Amino acid sequence: MKNNLTIGVYEWPDLAFHHYCLQMYRLNRGIYNTIDQWLYDNGYPEIKRRRKMIIRFLDLMTQRQAEEGRKFLSFGKGKLIVELSEFVAEQEIHARSVLSAY
Repeated sequence: MKNNLTIGVYEWPDLAFHHYCLQMYRLNRGIYNTIDQWLYDNGYPEIKRRRKMIIRFLDLMTQRQAEEGRKFLSFGKGKLIVELSEFVAEQEIHARSVLSAY
């Protein structure tokens, strides 16, 4: 899914970035806002870093749900926050293991 376009997409205005997420992941504005706000509240205040996390999260969720035979991203009641929490925890574990290698 990623291409050279995603390098600049992190710096687009909010509406344009949301439209990108809508086209690529069929992600509605409410889910997008929830993901963005949750990441901001949980240690990702920098917009570019937060948007990179959003794309990584959506790529992972798209892959997982495709393996389950789903065509569109969907999150059950309360499931989005659980998935985000697990995703961020995995990212932090990965980052720590990379740093400890040095």
